[in-house]
Amino acid sequence: MEIITVEPNELLTIDGPASVRVIEGRFYVLGVDYGPGNAFTVMRGRRVVAKSLERGKVEIIVGPEGNFEKVGKSSDEVIEIWERALSEVSLRNSVIVVLGAMDVGKTTITTILTNKGVKEGLKVGIIDGDPGQNDVGPPTTVSAAIANGFITHLTQLKALKSIFIETTGIEYVWNYALSSIVKLVDYLKTRHSVDFVIINTDGWISGPDAIKFKLGLVDQVGANYAIVIKRENEANELLSKLSEWGGKTIVLPSPPNARVRDRDDRKIRREMGYSKYIMPPRDLTINLRDKPIINLPLFRGLTYDRSMLNLIRRVLGPTMYIEQWGDVAVAIGNVKEFHMKTLSNVNIAVLPMNWERGLLVALEDRENYLLTLGVLKRIYYNTGKAVITVSRNFDRENEVSHIRLGMIRLNENFEEVEKALYIGKLESMLQSQGIPIISK
Repeated sequence: MEIITVEPNELLTIDGPASVRVIEGRFYVLGVDYGPGNAFTVMRGRRVVAKSLERGKVEIIVGPEGNFEKVGKSSDEVIEIWERALSEVSLRNSVIVVLGAMDVGKTTITTILTNKGVKEGLKVGIIDGDPGQNDVGPPTTVSAAIANGFITHLTQLKALKSIFIETTGIEYVWNYALSSIVKLVDYLKTRHSVDFVIINTDGWISGPDAIKFKLGLVDQVGANYAIVIKRENEANELLSKLSEWGGKTIVLPSPPNARVRDRDDRKIRREMGYSKYIMPPRDLTINLRDKPIINLPLFRGLTYDRSMLNLIRRVLGPTMYIEQWGDVAVAIGNVKEFHMKTLSNVNIAVLPMNWERGLLVALEDRENYLLTLGVLKRIYYNTGKAVITVSRNFDRENEVSHIRLGMIRLNENFEEVEKALYIGKLESMLQSQGIPIISK
């Protein structure tokens, strides 16, 4: 524990885990004025900038890897620019989308807007639309929450609803991610009557599909404001396209002391998230004929008798299972990796033995909301059953309507070992042929 004295307009950067209590004076932190006796927490791996509004003292307790230091005035300039710009935003009855590349301060802006809404007595709805670094819900999801008080980070919110979008990179599933975020906005408005909604987005802003996704997002959620945090020239293409949009675009600079996380750090945070939602583990057996896989409708197509299977094996080699829907089929064979074959005008997706082992999956309700994440261990083709590892604390089995396959493979320690992108190819193959799978 340390007692720090600060002069007016001095800045403290505080890296969590840390606990801060104001002893004297007033401090501006993420849209909130904290006075004597007030306290706030900085989560592990997060950075908060506190600005002293007058001479004062704070008590700071830092945990392992936590730290704090006084910094220069450049951050003060950014804080002032942000505060002036955000003070012009009319929060009530608004939808606000926060855009920008990775690690430019989108989560910080979302937190500030949340606190401003709470300060005004508004019911604030928040959507975390970044499946790779989701702070409100599990990794691989977009999630919705409501703020009940001041926060220093989105991890302090509890997800009300999450939608599993199968992977951590929106570029692979952006159409579904878009419809899912729109659905969550409607959920917060109609079922919880929130006064305004803030959408924190992922850092994918470059390229035609990224621009199409972001423009589609501000349009389809009926956004009143698009707040773009700009670092150098990263957002130029996005800003150019937003100039044609009918809402108000606010451009803010990225803070010079923004904490940049590398790929390994992001991966470790996701793996901690998987563990959080699945530990302590237990195995759950599900009959796929009763609760099917939504994006690969096994046991709902045509299966082959032994003589037909023997004929197929002459072309495909050793094959343990095959199922057909119209002009497409899936075969499980003695192959090293996923590939496609064509036989008598039937497109066959050939999967390796144990292709399912370790795949992240979602157990979903009838409205396609996430009930829990799980890890697929095995599918028994003779009985039509699957064994899925879920949390021992999961007690909503009666609400499970179906299972959705993800594109992330985990090992026994819930570490990411592969992106199984062929799951997306399977979905596209089935849908392109008009196969009657369960609709998303």
